[in-house]
Amino acid sequence: MGLAAGAVVAGALVVGGWFGYQQLEAQVAAGEVLRGYDAYTPAGTAPHSENVFTGRVKAFEEQRDIDDWTTDIYRVDVVSVLRGNVRGTVLVPFASDKEPAQRLVDGETYVFATQGQDADGYWLMYQGEMKPVDDAQPAVWKEAAALPVAPE
Repeated sequence: MGLAAGAVVAGALVVGGWFGYQQLEAQVAAGEVLRGYDAYTPAGTAPHSENVFTGRVKAFEEQRDIDDWTTDIYRVDVVSVLRGNVRGTVLVPFASDKEPAQRLVDGETYVFATQGQDADGYWLMYQGEMKPVDDAQPAVWKEAAALPVAPE
């Protein structure tokens, strides 16, 4: 008797699981795959960036709430371009993912890996700690910027 009851329960679970799977499968449609990348390394970030450049922070412009992120907007003078065609003085939004929030320092030069320009400026792709450029960074970023651009 116990064996028969167990078989009935197992059968009910199989049938219920099958119907549940069919329901779930019907809700899933073809879509776009979001490709992940390592936003904390130059080699992981550069292939997903339209522009990689060194820039000197000219000034903190303002703080805005963009898509529920408190974002600092900086005016940056482009010093050298490793990838892309960014030139002159540009706006770069920077939303630190650290607490307390990291601030870029006026007059310091940083490496920026960004997406194309929109109304808010050139969006920063690199999410690692932004450090002023040292002797090693340009070579590492130059090598990373030479990697092929990742497909969208």
